[in-house]
Amino acid sequence: MSTDESTVPVEELSDIERMVQSAIDAGVEPKDDDDVVDPEDASVSDDERRQRWLARRQPIDHLKPGVITTVLDGVTTTLPLFDIGDRIVADVSTTLLRGNPWIYTLVGKVRSIDDDTGLVTLWDEDTDRRNPMTRYVSMRDPLIILKIAPTRGNPFDTTHVVKPRPVDLKPGEVKRGRGRPAGSKNRPKEVIRAEREAMKALRAEKRARK
Repeated sequence: MSTDESTVPVEELSDIERMVQSAIDAGVEPKDDDDVVDPEDASVSDDERRQRWLARRQPIDHLKPGVITTVLDGVTTTLPLFDIGDRIVADVSTTLLRGNPWIYTLVGKVRSIDDDTGLVTLWDEDTDRRNPMTRYVSMRDPLIILKIAPTRGNPFDTTHVVKPRPVDLKPGEVKRGRGRPAGSKNRPKEVIRAEREAMKALRAEKRARK
């Protein structure tokens, strides 16, 4: 009787090969590596798993804030400190899990800004640069932290310090320079002269007491 060339007599198989052959004969599909539970991890508590996950969170505290909250016409609103084309970091958490944990961090250039809804779209740098994926975040969502990233380089490098883009002036506002506010008046010369004479007299009196 002829046998298939791939068939090996059972007595010539090792223990592992025998287990694999039995699984094949039973029609059991092999599991992916991600589906295999590490016996050591099976004893890890949920809190420890959470701490391991949060340890992957990249530092962003050294970066300048990407939004500012202000009151306009009696209404609290959030305004972006970045513009279209700027590079930002979005640190995203979720309410779907206990404790509202962090889930991922995005880095990319701003594609669009909707001031009415607070929606910001950006091109994700971690995707194909020839056709980057568009991500959606909200600058009004308290679970999303937006930061201004450096133009180039690793934004998570704590040596980077990024200056925020100045907020655009409102209609009718004039940019203030250094010095006194515009419209302030000088003190009368008579007042200045009298103050100087009073100071001279005070110094002369102190010298006379010595």
